[in-house]
Amino acid sequence: MPGEGWGNRLIDHDFESRHIAWRKGGEDTPMKAVIAHRDGTPHVVELDQPPVGQQTVAIRVSHSAMMLPRELHLLAKVPSRLKKGQDGLPLGSMCSGIVDEVGGKVEGLKAGLRVAAFGYPYVYHASHLSVPANLVLELPKKVNHEEGAFTGQGAAVVHLVRETRVALGETILIFGAGMTGVLAAQIARAAGAFPVLIDDAEQKLTRARNVGATAAFVSGDQALVREIDTLTGGEGADAALVTADAGEGAPEMAGQYLRECGRVVFGPDAAGSVPASLVAQKELVVRAVTGMGPGFGDPAWEMSGIGYPPHLVRWTLRKNMAVFLGLLAERRVQISPLISERMPMDRAATCYEKIERSNGGVIGAVLTV
Repeated sequence: MPGEGWGNRLIDHDFESRHIAWRKGGEDTPMKAVIAHRDGTPHVVELDQPPVGQQTVAIRVSHSAMMLPRELHLLAKVPSRLKKGQDGLPLGSMCSGIVDEVGGKVEGLKAGLRVAAFGYPYVYHASHLSVPANLVLELPKKVNHEEGAFTGQGAAVVHLVRETRVALGETILIFGAGMTGVLAAQIARAAGAFPVLIDDAEQKLTRARNVGATAAFVSGDQALVREIDTLTGGEGADAALVTADAGEGAPEMAGQYLRECGRVVFGPDAAGSVPASLVAQKELVVRAVTGMGPGFGDPAWEMSGIGYPPHLVRWTLRKNMAVFLGLLAERRVQISPLISERMPMDRAATCYEKIERSNGGVIGAVLTV
């Protein structure tokens, strides 16, 4: 197998040596994993299975979803992100599978459960994982493994929509019809808002309409202006979300179409800025959201399960994961029609090649084990 023998030089297990009690006795069992090599190409390699700690859950992965376009950005930047002695970085951050084993301090999860997991560096494209229990949720009966694999991205979008402060009856403009934008449109609609999805590619908008995002327009279309005027009585939209898939002119367009004191949120990896003249003229509120929700990146919350006071932090990453799974179970959000690439993990390199060649045409891809 390509990369055999590279071992743990690929994955930084520092977090495990600090927080996880390594399993004693027995021989290491190899697993498959997908890494971004230092030359910027993906490889499938064999690594030792990660250990199971007191507060972690061992998962036998069935589906590993790609977070696009973020993973493509990582491939392009991998040389600058490598630590000394590393041959590559793991790709991926969300999956679904079956619980094989739980640590002694884990509550609410047990072997045999169908689960979703999210959170780099604990979750990556691999056949077996050991994930902190706070980042693992049981899948509802009505949610299949393929849908559940996208729970992490769904939770991140729930967080983004919350950050726009869009309220019942308000109009929100969503720029970029990638997975993030289409999920945001569905989630905003489920919350009682009126989403308007904007993109430069008609093909992506057609796919969005197939999952209920009916107000979907090519940027610059006069029908877009009429739709916004109709929804808002000519006052302008209440909020705008600029995603990483948005076109270059999205920030300025957001400023033009928003009402006075409207809100603009830039999601992770979103580029550009709203012209200062529009911000001043309309007194717009502009902010960037780079995280995935409260708890993400906090070792005390992720690894030790130390929570936040609910009256101070109402919606943690884990709670947003639960909200998204509920929306999937109730069929208020659809994902399967958005997935156009499904490949075995052994063919991960081919999958990435197809995604890059599609030039943004692929918004949903999943690797199976």
